[in-house]
Amino acid sequence: MTGFSKVAVYRQELPPRGGFTPIPWARVPSRRIPLWPFVSLWLASNIFGYFYHISEKREYWRNEMELDESRSCIEPVLLAEQDRIVLRQYRANRDEEAKLMSDVPGWEVGTWFGSKVFKSRTYFPDRPHVLDYYGLARPSNQRLDINAGQWQV
Repeated sequence: MTGFSKVAVYRQELPPRGGFTPIPWARVPSRRIPLWPFVSLWLASNIFGYFYHISEKREYWRNEMELDESRSCIEPVLLAEQDRIVLRQYRANRDEEAKLMSDVPGWEVGTWFGSKVFKSRTYFPDRPHVLDYYGLARPSNQRLDINAGQWQV
């Protein structure tokens, strides 16, 4: 025989002797937390934050003024360096033209078949055209001179 043929004995669950404890149904007010510590903490943090913000703003504008002054002081140096780089490239172009056209009879360096390119000797454009600037230069020079863009003001 298997265990299924036996009859299970059940025991009725009854209340404990003496009965259940009474259910509390009366209103119990919760403990009130005072509001003044939170308000005072909020007010103190706002006052501290305001004065901290003012001091940081003063420091920020003091640094900005110093940076503006340093930029305005260094600007002539950067412009002179930029002009020096341009003139150095013009000199290299002129030397390369003299070397390339050395076997052409009657060729004058800096002219276009004998006629002047510029009407005055003092004319230099602010930003030379890319083909004039790198016309006779090696491509590696053009790639290296990309760093010269840091002198742009």
